[in-house]
Amino acid sequence: MWTQIWNGLAAAMEWILRLFYGWTHNYGISIILLTAVIRIALYPVIHKQNLSTRAMQELQPEIKKLQEKYKSEPQKLNQEMMSLYKEKGVSPLGGCLPLLIQLPFLFVLYRVLVNYDYGQAGFLWLPSLSAADPYYILPLLMGFTTYLQQRMTVPAAGAEGSQQNMIMMIVMPIFLVFISWGLPSGVLLYWFVSNLFYIFQQFMVNIKNPKPNVSTISNPTIEANPKNASSVLEEKKVSSLVSSPEKRKKGGKKHAKKR
Repeated sequence: MWTQIWNGLAAAMEWILRLFYGWTHNYGISIILLTAVIRIALYPVIHKQNLSTRAMQELQPEIKKLQEKYKSEPQKLNQEMMSLYKEKGVSPLGGCLPLLIQLPFLFVLYRVLVNYDYGQAGFLWLPSLSAADPYYILPLLMGFTTYLQQRMTVPAAGAEGSQQNMIMMIVMPIFLVFISWGLPSGVLLYWFVSNLFYIFQQFMVNIKNPKPNVSTISNPTIEANPKNASSVLEEKKVSSLVSSPEKRKKGGKKHAKKR
């Protein structure tokens, strides 16, 4: 059954690639168009995951409070965090799902590009889309866009969580660059363009759903009475404006004494 699914997916992908090549007479452009088709097909899943990832970022103030409250009870902390995730309907593995969804298509595209005779069809600086990039530009671009993708999706947690996230954001792209060093350029072209699509989608989600001000959320006065959030902020602005002339007067007196 799975073999038939894989074969059918490979045949469909090859047919679409041939169709685009008939229009463009360029396999590089055809792979980019094929990437667009795959991204459109996966858009509902990816968009939902993007929203979940953004919601995960917005939960960080609450997660930090739980970490401080149960820092001596790891088991209780895990239970409370899982309850929080369930209550808000978010997944802590939001940044990993887009990559996992792409992998089957990468494997099928790899099979299509390796098994089908595309001759010496090249693209831009690439002499052949069926061979590895001789200049290693695509592996590096793929690794860099993977880093940007993780940077946008992995939320910042406490000190320990931030350190773990930073390590993961650095190690994962390096690992992917290492394993993709000898992959066909067509596969890496798909991967790179697919990353660009994902980054753009996440960027649009971030614009429509900006992160809340962490300092505002953690302000106890605002937490006690959210309706007074704007008045609290206005009072801070007024106090800073009032204090600034006094500081200038004091500074002027000190300067006069020195003279």
